[in-house]
Amino acid sequence: MAERLKVVVIDDDPTGSQTVHSAPLLLRWDAPSLAAGLRHPSPLLFLLANTRALAPADAAARVATICRALRPELERALAEGWIDRWLIVCRGDSTLRGHFPLEVDQIAAELGPFDATLLVPAFLPGGRTTVDGVHLLHGQPVHTTPFAADGLFAYPSSHLPAWVEHKSGGRIPAAAVQSISLAELDAAVGAVTARTAAPRTVSCSGRSASTTTTT
Repeated sequence: MAERLKVVVIDDDPTGSQTVHSAPLLLRWDAPSLAAGLRHPSPLLFLLANTRALAPADAAARVATICRALRPELERALAEGWIDRWLIVCRGDSTLRGHFPLEVDQIAAELGPFDATLLVPAFLPGGRTTVDGVHLLHGQPVHTTPFAADGLFAYPSSHLPAWVEHKSGGRIPAAAVQSISLAELDAAVGAVTARTAAPRTVSCSGRSASTTTTT
């Protein structure tokens, strides 16, 4: 029997779930709702946190609350055989706006530790791609677009390692962010696995459907 993988998406904005279908979307995270979502046959489960609209402290508190409610339900789903494995996606904006790394840190604190954090902002239908570690909007470096001048989430660089350093206030230096190239993604999943063997932040390039799927 195929592995029953459940991908739980903590979504910071209502638009994330609009790009998929046949997956449950929860607006609350009480135990019965989470249990029903984890038992649903879809491999995806969306939890609408809507944290992009919140102040940082409120966003952190909401994500922590969701994770604390989610953890026992994940353990129960595993024990009862509803799922074999789970992954967490912290869904943010493909133009790099949002509470990063605040929300990722909260998830790691409540549900981790994890082997790696994969930063994959590519959204191909919207023209958001990543090439050689630089995030683009229709081929234009995203930091040169109006999105980068957002009043709450402004940033000065489209180079993802530099963006991580900026967003983390220097806590995660750009040099510590590993980059996975398109060539590596196309070559072998094993090479990517070796690169993520120790806890770290990794940015992934993506500009075609095949590479995005591999990521």
